Amino acid sequence: MLSSIGPPVPPVYVSTCREQVVWQLIDSAFPSGGFAHSGGLEAARRWGSVSDLHHLHEFLRHTLVQTGRLSLPFVCESYGDLDRFSSLDSQFDSFLSNHVANRASRAQGRAFLAAANVAFQFRRGHVESADLDSHTETRRSWWLTELRESMSRQQIAAHLPVVFGAVTRLLDVPLRTGLRVFLYTTTRDLISAAVRLNIVGALEAQAVQFELAEFMDTIAGCCEPHRACDAVQTASLIDMFQGTHDRLYTRLFQS
Repeated sequence: MLSSIGPPVPPVYVSTCREQVVWQLIDSAFPSGGFAHSGGLEAARRWGSVSDLHHLHEFLRHTLVQTGRLSLPFVCESYGDLDRFSSLDSQFDSFLSNHVANRASRAQGRAFLAAANVAFQFRRGHVESADLDSHTETRRSWWLTELRESMSRQQIAAHLPVVFGAVTRLLDVPLRTGLRVFLYTTTRDLISAAVRLNIVGALEAQAVQFELAEFMDTIAGCCEPHRACDAVQTASLIDMFQGTHDRLYTRLFQS
């Protein structure tokens, strides 16, 4: 069962419910704002660092390692302690000194939180007795409302990793699954950007994503024990490329 308060929840139902929540989070229709950003890929292409499939593959691998070592520790700690959301958000804001990356993280975090607040705050219609208990439902609604209001009052920056960790905790998504979802959506958005930048075709892009699946799973497993104090920057060149994004004469993406 999910909680000692309320009726027990059948294990099969809980598993199915969580799976469908995960599918909803990774669906490209979920408006998290990731497709508006290239994560430095547009600038890297413009400066000649990423021009073909091989370069793209290397760019993605380095980005995933950096995401694992920089963002996932904050996802993990936010997941483990909702009461520390504000302090973790401030810590990540200070840590992410690159102004373009910082702006992108805030924009995506705010979009993700706004979407989660509407999508997951409560269930419309009839709720079966075997459904999640009222304590869990009320707790999730209260936290989502509190975070959204704090964001509206500019009390929190709402960076994506911190928001993502809190939301997946409220949705009872297992931590390891949440980390894999974070890495998957990061890769998916970058590959989509690569297609729109004409670095690779749509079919080649799917092959690249398939090849990176095991690599993403390995990173999720290695980074699960990490916390905010373990966060490090591992791909300084990618960070530098992203920092020059605002200097591009023409741009398809916001970052």
